[in-house]
Amino acid sequence: MNLEAVIDGLHSVGPSWEKKSALADEVGCIDAENAADIKALGAARLLQPTDFGGAQSTIEDHMRAVAVAGEYCMATSWCLAVWSAHGWMLAQMPIEGQHEIWSDPTNLISASIVPKTQFRQEGDDVIVSGRFGFGSGCDHAPWLSVGGLLPGEQPTPVICALPAEDVIIDHKSWDVIGLRGTGSKDLVIADEVAIPPHRVLRVTDTITRRAPGQLHYGGPLYTCPWRTTAILVLAAPVIGAAKAVVRRFQERLDDHFLVALADVQRHDPAAGYRLAESTAEIHAAELLLFDAAARLDQLGAADDVDPVVNASIIRDCGWGVRTLANAVDRLYEASGANAMRADEPIQRLWRDVSAARSHAILTWDHAANTYSKALLDSI
Repeated sequence: MNLEAVIDGLHSVGPSWEKKSALADEVGCIDAENAADIKALGAARLLQPTDFGGAQSTIEDHMRAVAVAGEYCMATSWCLAVWSAHGWMLAQMPIEGQHEIWSDPTNLISASIVPKTQFRQEGDDVIVSGRFGFGSGCDHAPWLSVGGLLPGEQPTPVICALPAEDVIIDHKSWDVIGLRGTGSKDLVIADEVAIPPHRVLRVTDTITRRAPGQLHYGGPLYTCPWRTTAILVLAAPVIGAAKAVVRRFQERLDDHFLVALADVQRHDPAAGYRLAESTAEIHAAELLLFDAAARLDQLGAADDVDPVVNASIIRDCGWGVRTLANAVDRLYEASGANAMRADEPIQRLWRDVSAARSHAILTWDHAANTYSKALLDSI
């Protein structure tokens, strides 16, 4: 498998995803056929180790594939992004755990990794229980990961992988107005489950590049800065969705009648100005985000991570997502009252992009603060 083959495959199945995207929004979950397509294409395996038949490619390749998927269904693109990224994370855990998880190399992995819940150690095992939010794509993943903290003078963040049958998905927990189709539901572990050490990743080990998978595979892919990778990969679906908004805006030009102009929108110069500005912004953001991904790949190969370069990637991610969202806002603003109808794709795309831009790690405030602190600390 390679990037070109995956992208060709995504363009092939994408139109069917687009037709089902409204239903995904309605039921709060993408269609099982979409997940099957992703498995058949190997689209979620660009970041998987070659030991399991994956491409072990680059963050940039991953982002390019996810962005293409976003042109057809942002919810499916988002699920693809997290399935692939969570596989990248678990490729850094003990090798025995990887062999268990990828006994079927096409297995998809969903996760809720924000370490807010207290776990406890019992012998070599980690004892896990609780409720974990935002498990995107969990309905189609046979393995689920949850993040928590082990107590100590300095609490240790860990990620634990569980088979799906050990987890209850709360299907009523996902009632939102944007990214509804991602099915980012709560994962509930009602009774304590003991996780063996081979399915536990200690996140602090990834910072020092001493995680088992990092030692096994080396760089550069699995030695990319952990948190920066987790942030950047979520920007890719927004690229595709913004392009889909441009396409839909153009499709509506001949049917959108402007009373003030007494003509259809195609003949309104202001609509052309909006298209020109938004497409320029989308192109600029796309170039910047892919460049940021290339810089991240380079950091994975570097002996030492330059904190300012690392922070600049986060800065550019926040700027890129904000720019893409602004481009979408500009076109939606000029799409008229009929754009609000439930069966109109442009309103769903606008909601999805708006939801993505408000993600805690994609906001411009977060990006700007991260960069400015790194820059000033370097002076």
